[in-house]
Amino acid sequence: MPLTPYNILLQDARKGNYAVGAFNIFGMEFLPAILDVAEEEKAPVILQIAPLHFYLSDLPEYIKYVKSQIVKVKVPVALNLDHGKTREIIIKGIRNGFPAVMFDASRLPFTQNLAQTKEIVELCKPLGMTVEAELGSLNDEGAELTAETKDKLFTNPEQAAKFVTETGIDALAVSIGNAHGFYKGEPKLDFARLQQIRDKVPVPLVLHGGSGIKTDDFKKAITLGINKINIYTEMSASASLMMKSLLNAHDTPADFPATLYQVRLAVKEVVREKMHVFGSCGKG
Repeated sequence: MPLTPYNILLQDARKGNYAVGAFNIFGMEFLPAILDVAEEEKAPVILQIAPLHFYLSDLPEYIKYVKSQIVKVKVPVALNLDHGKTREIIIKGIRNGFPAVMFDASRLPFTQNLAQTKEIVELCKPLGMTVEAELGSLNDEGAELTAETKDKLFTNPEQAAKFVTETGIDALAVSIGNAHGFYKGEPKLDFARLQQIRDKVPVPLVLHGGSGIKTDDFKKAITLGINKINIYTEMSASASLMMKSLLNAHDTPADFPATLYQVRLAVKEVVREKMHVFGSCGKG
């Protein structure tokens, strides 16, 4: 079916009280793995490409290929530029055919983040594009979560309401104790803060850094307004571990295409498990 607008997927998820999985792709094995599971589970899905991985492919040709595969499946699929941190990156994404972007000025002071995000919305909305933005900084450094660090890093509910209203974004990524990559300790999500944000913000909420969060915490976050959850690290780790085990199992070099196929299967299981946890299976 045709490419589905990202904001439509999230609006449906918000009405249905589930979350759509947003899975990063950058190579040939991740894309078919994610689309295969989406069809098998009849689940809507968001595919994402981060600027970090642009160098791995001929970007405009790769995006054309991704779109050509999306139209072959029978479930809703959206495509999003993940973590575009500058106007230049966003413009590059627009020119290369991304229909949605996530603009990330979250490391800037609130007023600068708001002003720059508003400029991106004004750039993208006339083109019919969906815009996600982030408020608050993810705890990627693994800082001890004291009251002071929470106030510094986490999304402020009052600011969130002002940010969404004045920028006109379609979705808000929040910081409530989540982090990118592998967690340095057990994630402790601030659910009370999430509920306050949900009560003040009229758009779907996004949880970045989903790899490593416990199933029960995912489910509780979804009941409190999370409608999109980003997953990458867990897929990457599963793929790497599968390749390592296969290569170490042979005295002679393994058949490379067969190895890649097993990697694809490993990624599929991560995606399938997340879709079940997020409640998106059968919603496509």
